Amino acid sequence: MREFCICSVDPIGCKDIDDALHCKILPNGNYEVGVHIADVTHFVRPGTEIDREAARRCTTVYLVEKRTDMLPGLLTENLCSIRGEVERLAFSVIWEIDANTFKPVKTDYRKTVIRSRAALDYYTAQDMIDNPQDKTELTESLRRLLKIATVLRNRRNDQGALTLASPEIKFKLDVDRENPTDASEYKHVSTHYMIEEFMLLANIAVAEKIV
Repeated sequence: MREFCICSVDPIGCKDIDDALHCKILPNGNYEVGVHIADVTHFVRPGTEIDREAARRCTTVYLVEKRTDMLPGLLTENLCSIRGEVERLAFSVIWEIDANTFKPVKTDYRKTVIRSRAALDYYTAQDMIDNPQDKTELTESLRRLLKIATVLRNRRNDQGALTLASPEIKFKLDVDRENPTDASEYKHVSTHYMIEEFMLLANIAVAEKIV
C-alpha cells in the first residue's frame, strides 16, 4: 500500500508513531478507510528475551519529559515508527463504509507495507482541515476521516457510551529539566477524537475477528 495517501496524526513531538490512517472514495460512492498499526512483531519474535522483557514491563510509562519504555527506542522511535516518506511494515484494518449509514459493510485485515505521506500533529492536521483553500489529496482525506469520526462518535454517545475525560496538563521545566516552572492545559481539537474513534473501530474489528 505504498501509493496510498496515508498519514499519521499525533501529539507534537511524538517520535514513536504507531498508527496511521487513510480514507478515499470508492467507485460506488462508499468510503474506504484504513487504520495501519506498526508491525512490531516483525522485529520482536515470541519467546525471545526482548519479548519476555516487554511482557514484564507491560507498558511504556510516560512521565514529565521522560519515559520508561516497554521496548527499545531503536524499535519504537526508528525501525517501527511510521515516519513520513519512509516505508514501514504494518498490520492494516480496512473497511468499506456505507456513505449514507456510515456503517462498515466490509472489513479486511492485511499485513502491509505503507509509506506515510506525512507525520502530522493534531494542531497541524486541524489547521489543514479548517483551511478552505487547502484542497490537496491529503487534506481531503483528513476531512473525510473527521466527517466519519463525528458520526461514529455521536452514534456511540447516543447508544450510552461511557465517556472518561479529564483535563490534560503539560509542564514547562527549568533549564536543568528537573523542576516545573509553569503548567498549562492541553488545547483539545476535533482531530483528537478523530483518531480516538478510528482506534476504537480498529480494536472492535480485530476483537471480533479473533473471537
